[in-house]
Amino acid sequence: MNEISYSLDYDLGRDIWNWYYGANYSENGEEHFKNVDDLSVLKQIKGIKKLEDAEPVLRPYLQSKSDDADSELNGFLRVANAQFAEYFQLACEKMEEITGKPLANNKFTFYVTTFPRMVVFYEEGIVFLYAKIDNELWGMPLDGFMHELLHFQTDKYWRQDPNSLVSRLSEDDYFRLKESLTVILDEELKPIMTLPDCSYPEYGELREKLHDHWKKNHDFDALVNYGLGLL
Repeated sequence: MNEISYSLDYDLGRDIWNWYYGANYSENGEEHFKNVDDLSVLKQIKGIKKLEDAEPVLRPYLQSKSDDADSELNGFLRVANAQFAEYFQLACEKMEEITGKPLANNKFTFYVTTFPRMVVFYEEGIVFLYAKIDNELWGMPLDGFMHELLHFQTDKYWRQDPNSLVSRLSEDDYFRLKESLTVILDEELKPIMTLPDCSYPEYGELREKLHDHWKKNHDFDALVNYGLGLL
């Protein structure tokens, strides 16, 4: 495969954007916030009608995170830059192998965000990476990228293909399918993946059936068709 390029950085303006729209137009509730200061800021901007009216609250708060060399944000950036430098190209190659398709994009832009919402823009190759390292959902930054990268592949080669039954799914059914397919990002992918993908536990039964099918066949196209029959 051709070498895939990327950039990874923190952009204050984009973090402000993600905080405002995440707080007011997404389902990311207070249960996702463990930092009391973050929770306080979330409550202050909830219900504000315009982004510019939330900026006086968000800008100084997020700037302080960026300025603090010991902040969780800057710790994440150090780890992410090191891990991506070592494994990014290998991760891209592995995704082509998994899906049997060329990578959907040849350039990715990663914006690190301190709000617990990972946003993607498929055509532009933009991914918002949540600045969190833990042992609960994704262990390391590249784990989150692999989750989103599988979505890139599924969107381009199945959702956007008018000849695929996936293109005819309702938004709800497609969401359930794509978020369940990530169960295949498991311990076989070490050291790229540090933790098996365990997102969306509410889809546990579907994810388990898909995982069993994958372990027997390792054929992603067949897996998608199998998943369609389970919806």
